[in-house]
Amino acid sequence: MMALHWRKTLVISLLLASLNINCFASTRNDPPSSTAIMVDVPVRILGVGLTVISSAIFVVASPFALISGSLEETWNALVIEPLEFTFKRPMGKFDDWKTNPNRETLALELEN
Repeated sequence: MMALHWRKTLVISLLLASLNINCFASTRNDPPSSTAIMVDVPVRILGVGLTVISSAIFVVASPFALISGSLEETWNALVIEPLEFTFKRPMGKFDDWKTNPNRETLALELEN
């Protein structure tokens, strides 16, 4: 009898926790906190340095990427992504910065 009570409690707790997680995850457009923006400043400074380093790595890797036919993917991974992370990402937004809602709606409008 006692084991059944614990199982019910566990199942109900997990169900309520999953409902709570779904409700929390639906708030995507919250503005970043001041702490996130303050942390973002040194991250961007490091991003500038890493962009320079990854661009130099691209110069070294480009002959191999050209031979293998993956020059565009290498360019995007080593040059474009660090540039966008450093200069195009909104301040304080570290996750989901690539999914720009304006860009997605524009692509949908162009398809129609």
